[in-house]
Amino acid sequence: MPLDWEGLRTFALVCQAGNMSAAARELGVNQTTVARRIARLEEWVGYSVLHRDGRAVTPTARAQALLQTALQMQENVSGLLAQEPQAENDTRQISGIVRLTGVDAILQDCVAPHMASLHRQYPGIALELIGANRNLSLPQRETDIAIRLARPETGAFHIRRLGCLEYGVFCNPNGLPLEALDPTELPWIDLDEFFADKPEQKWLADHFPDRKTIGYANRGSIMVSMMVGHACCALLPLCVGARIDGLTLLDGYHPVGREVWLLTHQDKRHLPPVRAVADWLLDILLDGEFISRP
Repeated sequence: MPLDWEGLRTFALVCQAGNMSAAARELGVNQTTVARRIARLEEWVGYSVLHRDGRAVTPTARAQALLQTALQMQENVSGLLAQEPQAENDTRQISGIVRLTGVDAILQDCVAPHMASLHRQYPGIALELIGANRNLSLPQRETDIAIRLARPETGAFHIRRLGCLEYGVFCNPNGLPLEALDPTELPWIDLDEFFADKPEQKWLADHFPDRKTIGYANRGSIMVSMMVGHACCALLPLCVGARIDGLTLLDGYHPVGREVWLLTHQDKRHLPPVRAVADWLLDILLDGEFISRP
């Protein structure tokens, strides 16, 4: 019986994703196809390769060595694909549209201002920035690269922790002297209740439990606009607040930040334009200004 390459690849993705449905999305097939490939692999090796606990699946004890072989094969293939032809070593020959999704604050204030440097280095790449509060799907090809504020629990991604998105307490003085900027007395503009469980919002609730909130929004850029015209405070990412003329960063407060993760799909990270943009993002985001290093 010939070597079951497709079954081994599917087996590796199922173990990485943690369940059949997630693996099916990664592969762009239905769950029946995934199950059929696993059954064919089990027939090929002569034993069960997956242990099922509800929807979750893990490799059986006997299949641990097989999994390591499958993962190594996956890594070897990715490595071979990454060895691009010599012509592609010329950055001017690398072209294509690369879609990047992430929270508005990072795309608007940490990525977009550096667009010219990407164009100078890779004039053939067109970068599409998709700001969204919801996580667009890498497996379903809604995006090529994603910047997340939480590590995904499942999925066959190449993941790198970039650092921590720093926050600060900002105030619009609106004519008040510096000594009058007391966040325990001034009103606040807050994120809406959807974000109440996030680390920075828990810090805000712990340190200013009695604050008077006069407005809510679901984006930092909207919060900044709501601060115009009256003395008030807001908890904002440094990359948002520091770019707004007229806002004052109050000393003495050290809000909890958010971890920042860079994700690329295993099947796409070897593509020259995707890899070029991922490397460029590492350069511009790890400058330590708004995202502190790990």
